[in-house]
Amino acid sequence: MGLSGNLSTMSLAEILQWLSIGAKTGTLMVDGHGIKKEVYFHGGKISSASSSDPRELIGQFLISSNKLTERQLQVALDMQSRDNVMLGNILLQQNILSKDELADVLRFVSEEIIYDLFLWEEGKFEFFDNHMPTREIIPFEMDVTHIILEGVRRADEWKRIRDAFPTGETRLRLQVDKMIESLPLHPNEERLLRLVDGIRSLDQITSEIRASRFDVCKGLLDLLEAGMIEVGDYQEFTFKTQTKPKEDPLKSLMETTSILIKGGKLDEAERTLERLSRSSPNATQVQELKEQFLEKKLETTAKEMVKLNAVPVLSMSVDAITRLPLSPEEGFVVSRVNGIWDVQSIMKIAPFDENVSLKIFKKFLDEGVIKLK
Repeated sequence: MGLSGNLSTMSLAEILQWLSIGAKTGTLMVDGHGIKKEVYFHGGKISSASSSDPRELIGQFLISSNKLTERQLQVALDMQSRDNVMLGNILLQQNILSKDELADVLRFVSEEIIYDLFLWEEGKFEFFDNHMPTREIIPFEMDVTHIILEGVRRADEWKRIRDAFPTGETRLRLQVDKMIESLPLHPNEERLLRLVDGIRSLDQITSEIRASRFDVCKGLLDLLEAGMIEVGDYQEFTFKTQTKPKEDPLKSLMETTSILIKGGKLDEAERTLERLSRSSPNATQVQELKEQFLEKKLETTAKEMVKLNAVPVLSMSVDAITRLPLSPEEGFVVSRVNGIWDVQSIMKIAPFDENVSLKIFKKFLDEGVIKLK
């Protein structure tokens, strides 16, 4: 008997419990927020998990915990692509990790992948009986009850976090006087506070820390409650208002336009946008759709322009680049341009989605920051 549905109507805790009681073997697939995750079961026990979220790849956790340098990760990923060998096995062969360390890391990453699912309010799921990944995995056994208890605890804590930080676009500012009073600081506090500048969003801080969003947000919440940081006016950084939108006769056309943009049907989307612009040129929703359209068009153009095997080199002096108003993601990319790594190599180690990297490379090409060879 299979199981499918949506997390909005059946909680993850209920799903895991059902699979555990039924001693199921197979794969639970969950799809939402542009991310796909898989949780593997054997005899009702969780044996491993995987995720398409770049933040949840093993390499990012290893860099975050200082067990691996970016250079070591890049070499290992190149070997993985060339030899079709698991990254974990390569790290063992290179004596970067011991067997026990690798097992601990894989367990930790799998747990974090699952715990994050407890924070999802919706997402499609389906369980496939006796279906396991064809690729090699290193299995281990995780107790479902423990996972559920910790996941539910994090979900409860997440409600407090979201009360304090309503969206991923929330900006934070330092409270210097209170921070000085709290000296000496814990290393984790220092690491977070260095990124709190009133400019970086919560999502950007999470990407740069290369840790789970729960751990980052919980750490920031502790700093907030200690008075060392404060929340800025996040509403000025978001397009959508917090109030319920009024009924609009153009709503259907707007929804159609949004679907066309997401589906990459840009010619059709451009025509519907022109109609919307004539009917309601100053509407906030129309302006937002225009930005979505331009973003999607940029993404499509970037994929056509930027060749993955091309090697980027700087066209500007380092001094000139330091004066540019770069975002954290742009700063990450340009700092990895060394004339040796190709585009694909830099994208592999970036703690954010490949489409973000491609758009940054295109922007740098357009502005003369880099050239490709």
